Amino acid sequence: MKLRWLSLLLVLLCWTSAQAEVVSKIAAVVNNEIITTHQLDLKLTEYLASQAQGKIIPTEQMTAMRHQLLDRLIEEELVQQKIKELKLSASDAEINEAITDVQRQNSITKEQLTLALQGQGLSFEAYRAKMRDQILRFKLIGREVQSKIDVTDQEIRDYFRDHIDDYREPPTIQLDHLRIPLPEQAGTLQIESAKQRAQQALDRLRAGETLAAVLADTEGATGGPMGLFKERELSPLIREALAGKQTGSYSEVVDTPTGLMVFHIVGRIAGSIRNFDDAKIEIRQKLTDQDREERFKTWTRELRKNAYVDVRI
Repeated sequence: MKLRWLSLLLVLLCWTSAQAEVVSKIAAVVNNEIITTHQLDLKLTEYLASQAQGKIIPTEQMTAMRHQLLDRLIEEELVQQKIKELKLSASDAEINEAITDVQRQNSITKEQLTLALQGQGLSFEAYRAKMRDQILRFKLIGREVQSKIDVTDQEIRDYFRDHIDDYREPPTIQLDHLRIPLPEQAGTLQIESAKQRAQQALDRLRAGETLAAVLADTEGATGGPMGLFKERELSPLIREALAGKQTGSYSEVVDTPTGLMVFHIVGRIAGSIRNFDDAKIEIRQKLTDQDREERFKTWTRELRKNAYVDVRI
């Protein structure tokens, strides 16, 4: 009986394979290997799931996208063929070390990483396979283009000068405030009364009275110095209220979850520029990565030029 079931299984497998041959056509021939339309469709599905996010894509754009993804598959196939030719390999220890490094950089455990991968529809074993491919790609890049990369000190200085705003600390703003709280179940009359008191207080402040004096004789008012803040640390509500305001000026009355508030810009401190020597290593790495990527693209184009590639769709 087992033999009969085995024979039936083999027949079914052969039939399924034959059916796949009919459904999946050859999209491209790359040296002695083929890329099927099935592989291309899987790549397209993966791309649409991560990038399109349910948007309707016109037919012309979809066609162009398929050709772009096919080019990417051809590149990947050529890279894999070169890796095999050079007999490069990635050991389990190297893969484990790379995954541990990912966990360390993101301050997560293996269990948390596994859950994050599941949220992306990826098993841990599939992630290991992707990590293996990435390690092999890095090794290939190191062998083929790394030795040609040379970032000079002058290039680093030029980059620092041209992108100086990227190395400037964010400016800070010093604030104080006045607040008139509102009860959770405030009625219309209470709200109107609070608004009138807040507007009167703002008018007095703009007329030149001190915050201490206004606080002292405004019913229910509290306030004082708030301290120094990086502007990006402020809530969107406060940033909007202070937009375009100069040092020394006051905001309009702002309705916040904690009550009616008026903000005063006491001062601004421009962000200091990072020391060049502190940024030098970071810039060198950035330029090295850019150079490596460009050289690898050039190398890949040469690899394709010297390969047999027959696109059939």
